Amino acid sequence: MKKLILSTAALFCCVIASSQVTNEPIRTEGLELKSAIPLIEMPSFDLKKLQKEDATNDLQTKPFRFGYEFTVDLGIKNSGVWEELPNGDRVWRISIASKDAKTLNFIFDSYELVEGATVHLYNDDRSFMLGAYTSKMNNENESLGTWIADGEKITIEFYEPAKVKGLSKLHIGSVVHGYRSVSNFEAYQKILNESGDCNLDVNCSIGADFDPLKDKLKKSVALILNNGNDFCTGTLVNNTNNDKAPYLLTANHCGGSEANWSFRFNWISSNTVCASTDNSTDNGPGNYYQVTAGSTVLAKNGGTDFKLIEISGGLDPAWDLEWAGWDRTDDFPSYVIGIHHPSGDIMKVCRDDSGVTKEINNAGGGAAFNAETWEITDAGDGWEQGVTEGGSSGSALFDPNGRIIGQLFGGRADCSGTNDNNRLDYYGRLGVSWDIGSTSATRLSDWLDPANTGQTTLDMLSEELIVLSVDDEILKQGVSIYPNPSNGILNISNNTQNGVSYNIYNVAGQNIAAGEIVSENEKIDITTKNTGIYFITITSNNSSFTKKIIKR
Repeated sequence: MKKLILSTAALFCCVIASSQVTNEPIRTEGLELKSAIPLIEMPSFDLKKLQKEDATNDLQTKPFRFGYEFTVDLGIKNSGVWEELPNGDRVWRISIASKDAKTLNFIFDSYELVEGATVHLYNDDRSFMLGAYTSKMNNENESLGTWIADGEKITIEFYEPAKVKGLSKLHIGSVVHGYRSVSNFEAYQKILNESGDCNLDVNCSIGADFDPLKDKLKKSVALILNNGNDFCTGTLVNNTNNDKAPYLLTANHCGGSEANWSFRFNWISSNTVCASTDNSTDNGPGNYYQVTAGSTVLAKNGGTDFKLIEISGGLDPAWDLEWAGWDRTDDFPSYVIGIHHPSGDIMKVCRDDSGVTKEINNAGGGAAFNAETWEITDAGDGWEQGVTEGGSSGSALFDPNGRIIGQLFGGRADCSGTNDNNRLDYYGRLGVSWDIGSTSATRLSDWLDPANTGQTTLDMLSEELIVLSVDDEILKQGVSIYPNPSNGILNISNNTQNGVSYNIYNVAGQNIAAGEIVSENEKIDITTKNTGIYFITITSNNSSFTKKIIKR
């Protein structure tokens, strides 16, 4: 059911969305600081051993590991250098280097900033800067993971106003040397592409029947930096309150320490590379900072390998995000779509038209890893367009209505040049995840239907929050269109006491049918039209509404 937007709900959304990583300047910009910054260099490690492990792990159901984690003991009380500014404010700085690192990222195992204090990360010439991390990122775990910073040497700068001197906590417990991560600098120089050549950038067309939905749903997808050195994918998911609750669906096998996870939205290529050896390009430094951090687990269950988390760091309204809908009926879809970040790369899309099956799949870890799944089958030659890889774990599987029906558990799909290898993938089924457990911590229903409406499907948030005038809403309540989906015969029940007209459009906006409904019950026949998504607009006097319809 569509919901009218209420002012109180809109206010709530603004409140919860205010604490993402900001783009404010470094507080000491332009000041001549006199103290030399101490440099801490990380030791060497056995890269060849890690690469050998990765060659095996990348074929299994595991997150995409990109970095090596050093345990360190570096904080504002035992390292770095303090400097007092003329106005009494203080700044603490430390530089950390790891030879040949593509990126560095950090886990603060003690993080609690007072209001006014900030943390920034930057390189020597400040051509790269990330921050500010502020008190709004505080959480009950008093810990935080940063997003990845470019290069093998990064300076961390902590600033505190004089009036709150000594009241913050900040300590670095881990430094992650990214040995196969994609730095923003590399992406901007057009040399990313950690993922295989058969992948399709998310802006590639995968069919006129789904492209309009894809262009909205891509705004719900996040690249997850979990455990400090792994990548997974997650999807913002709507709930029946339609309140922009920051719920993200991913895989249960994607790491732990969720309080230290970081998230990047809208990392989408500014050109379009569709299963070729050409290079995708980054969408520019301005979009790089669509990052936030921190989360808590709401529910998880290995029986379908799902994990639902709540992002605690905030989501900026300027990012124009989407919250995907869902379908818990567990009905077989005619085709399926995946949107994901393979190998931690820029966002990609894949499509399977050959029909999914319901299977029990095992990740190779014993009975505890058995899960109820949708399977993209070997018999159907895997994906017809695109593919998934490590890093795609946790990404959503969408049905033809653009609703989530599962999240990626594992599989053997991969690229073979610019083609896929025709192998299977499997996704935990949302219809099973809905009530698989006996408590709110083990199932989805309590979180995605908090109002206990009993709905079996929900559309993406932008479609649910279509604002109708009072007259439009009265018209909508008086006219019923069913069944939906249909074989092309639509029943129109008109209880408004007025005549109504209709226009039906395809996804390209072309009018394919029109007419008048003058009696209480009539039929519309579009059986000669192709299967797919259409939109019907009902009009009476000065009122109208539009509804999505599906022909199977």
